[in-house]
Amino acid sequence: MSLVDKIVKRMVITSFFGDGWGDQETFVKLLQLRQSYKEGVSHHIYRDRNNSEFQLTEEKSSSKHVRFYTGSFISPLYREHGLIPPECKTCRFHVILPREWEEESRRRICLHYAATGDHTFWRRYRFLAYPLAKEYNVGSVIVENPFYGTRKPKNQVRSGIRHVSDLFTMGSALVLEGGFLLNWLQDEGYTQLGISGISLGGHNASLTSAVWNKPIATVPCLSWSTAAHTFSEGIISNGCMWSVLQDQLSPSRLEEIRDVIRVTDTEIQAMLEERYGVVTQKQTDNAPASHVSKLLNMQYLSTLTNSLGVRNGSPDRITTLYMRLLIDEFSNLKNYPIVACPEAAIVVVAKSDLYVTRPEDDDMIDDISEIWPGCEIRVVNGGHISSYLTHNHTFRKAINDAFDKLDLWVESNTPKN
Repeated sequence: MSLVDKIVKRMVITSFFGDGWGDQETFVKLLQLRQSYKEGVSHHIYRDRNNSEFQLTEEKSSSKHVRFYTGSFISPLYREHGLIPPECKTCRFHVILPREWEEESRRRICLHYAATGDHTFWRRYRFLAYPLAKEYNVGSVIVENPFYGTRKPKNQVRSGIRHVSDLFTMGSALVLEGGFLLNWLQDEGYTQLGISGISLGGHNASLTSAVWNKPIATVPCLSWSTAAHTFSEGIISNGCMWSVLQDQLSPSRLEEIRDVIRVTDTEIQAMLEERYGVVTQKQTDNAPASHVSKLLNMQYLSTLTNSLGVRNGSPDRITTLYMRLLIDEFSNLKNYPIVACPEAAIVVVAKSDLYVTRPEDDDMIDDISEIWPGCEIRVVNGGHISSYLTHNHTFRKAINDAFDKLDLWVESNTPKN
């Protein structure tokens, strides 16, 4: 267990979800959008740069190793769906390219998403993009997260997004923005594309790769198959405003969401029994045996709430359960297409991570190698924070290695004349 993660756990000062769950209509629209990905309705149509206010400007660079560009465009989630606040609508990005490409036909370029709390471009430029160009001749596109940096709403303090729905809005925006940028790079003649990110950025990179659904080097770092544990039981959960969330979690909200969350009866029973200590078999009269949407109905809610109870001042565990189910619905990689080339995916995890936990005894958390068969998992020593600070060389090598794997996959899947 990481000592650094333990120390930071005591220092968590950012509050999340101070205004509660968010607008129910937003949840429904985002879930419909996510479902469209699963059904194969991709966002490849978002290629029209004329209607996106697309801009790209080359900036002066004092480095002899890289060329530097800044760019921006209107997020498809705002332009096409109206699901992002006006302050977040402009996606800004930086492009860092090697001064000279070793092979024009082998120009590699990787998108980088931000970790939790990374509000600037500097860290990803200094520790990822610049060394990748210098050491591996790999270009980079650094994307500014919605709700971060210049895209942060006025009433938001630091990284403390105000609603649970904002977390899903951020992910959906990045999926569409990343797809837009990947399409642009492809149109510009780049044939070897990659995507990566650390922590929150790693998971959003996984989702973008899955939805874009073309062969791509995929390197999520310090993330896993779902973010459900991160906000319900990991260190970040200490910053969640559970009292506000509990007050807002009414029976009507559970009824409204019942038709969109899908967890099998076996899975929900395993979670309630093994993780929450509730023996569901004793309550079969009140709990219909189908999806969790029916399990969490009006008849069963009071029985379940009494069974879970409130212990030692902790949030009502029905609130934690609801949070976990909701985040799992949006973030679980099983709910998205399989990445087009899992053989070119390298997942880097920390051995003693207290932020993104991977409990082996939890049947609700899938091994990512089962979702992406053929991917490689690399384990680094340390916790979440220490790995984030000291393993950038490992992340860079994984990105370059994933491009090599993509090369091999393309070669083996290209018909020979």
